[in-house]
Amino acid sequence: MSVHALRERKLLVFVVAGEPVFVRVRESCRARTLRIIVGPRRPLEVIVPQGASEADAAKFLEEKRRWVEEKVAAARATAARPFTLGLDRPGWVWLEGEPLLIERREGQRSVAGLRRDVLVVNGPEEGAAAALERWYRGAARRRIAEVAEREAARLGLSYRSIGVRDQRTRWGSCSRRGHLSFSWRLLVAPADVLEYVVVHELC
Repeated sequence: MSVHALRERKLLVFVVAGEPVFVRVRESCRARTLRIIVGPRRPLEVIVPQGASEADAAKFLEEKRRWVEEKVAAARATAARPFTLGLDRPGWVWLEGEPLLIERREGQRSVAGLRRDVLVVNGPEEGAAAALERWYRGAARRRIAEVAEREAARLGLSYRSIGVRDQRTRWGSCSRRGHLSFSWRLLVAPADVLEYVVVHELC
């Protein structure tokens, strides 16, 4: 979600399973203790409070070595998996927390569209995943814009623009200038989750 201002520190090098890993170190004025962040598609990161030294960060990493190695291995395994949109589960994807039936049709153009309670995907098999993602992006933009407009009016708030992107490590964010950005994957989550994230970023 929203990120407080963090000051970049010098990168550390930490050896994990015999391989050197660059560790991002950032100082937070709000942090009271050191903490480690690990994700499939983000660098290993240590958040440190003001006054903490490079040696403190290195010592903390060493103390948490076993945990860090397990998390880094899991993150690498997740990142290595091929990205799918549910087409590996024959005939179904997810929309607003509910399963949605897919109907495949032949055609020259790869395009997807909702027909009543069925998501129709036309075109060659190799273009189906891309067509499905394009549909998700467009549908997410329309749904998020609708919720943002309604909730901004209700709460007396304003924003400059809305962007829908392929964000994998956060659901949404808001820039200092009021530009809202959301992951199209919110459309997969239950409707109240999408609305909660939109309201959070508006606030």
